[in-house]
Amino acid sequence: MPADHITFPSATPFSCFSLAGQTALVTGAAGGLGRAQCLALGTAGARVIVSDLDPEAAEETCVSLREHAIDCSPLELDAAGSSSIDAAFDALEACGDSPDVLVNNAGVSLRNSALEATLEEFDTMLSVNLRGTYFTAQRAARAMRKRGGGRIINLASIGGLVVDGERSSVYDASKAAVVQVTKNMAYEWGRHGIRVNAIAPGYMRTAMTADLVPDLAEEHRLVDTHIPLGRIGEPSDLGGAVVYLASAASAYVTGHTLTVDGGWVVAL
Repeated sequence: MPADHITFPSATPFSCFSLAGQTALVTGAAGGLGRAQCLALGTAGARVIVSDLDPEAAEETCVSLREHAIDCSPLELDAAGSSSIDAAFDALEACGDSPDVLVNNAGVSLRNSALEATLEEFDTMLSVNLRGTYFTAQRAARAMRKRGGGRIINLASIGGLVVDGERSSVYDASKAAVVQVTKNMAYEWGRHGIRVNAIAPGYMRTAMTADLVPDLAEEHRLVDTHIPLGRIGEPSDLGGAVVYLASAASAYVTGHTLTVDGGWVVAL
């Protein structure tokens, strides 16, 4: 075969990004990053299960997505509670529903210095960012194993790869753990046809990061000192990454953490 001949098994270069006929479950879907990923997955053809700890916010997100002709349904799921995770998956399985794709997007960021961080802050961030990610993935993987495979995408952070600023020790620790469990899950579950990857966003313009970028002066400082692409990220910047990792376009990719950070990490 000529060296420049490329084949795309069972898909054209463009159709391999299609999610038609697939169901994607997104946690923390009512937040800025969650909504953006729901929109991207739905636009690629997936039916989206919009899960959030606030059922009204999940329904409001569905209303917004339906304006884009996206097939979606709300689901109450509190990633901090194992009983809520089990109840959500039990409800899905009771009606014969099971996601082909899980996006573990739910997370919290409570910033404090390593000298002042409290036990409550520590427990809250670890319970949502790590424990919630872990056990939501576990429930999804059990169902995916029975069906012959699936894709799991965990939301990490550049803080899981590098120190992204002061007052970040607990948050960064939780996200570093997400990076590592993504590797472990990919290693264990690959034999079941389950691919597990992570996305590590940089600073994105969301309500969660509002206190980190309180004004234009601070934004300009961050951009000038850390971001080669010259701007703070927008939630929509995650769209291509999540579709890629959810689709056949990444069929031979697992255990990987994809940075979407405008070049922050490489600029260090």
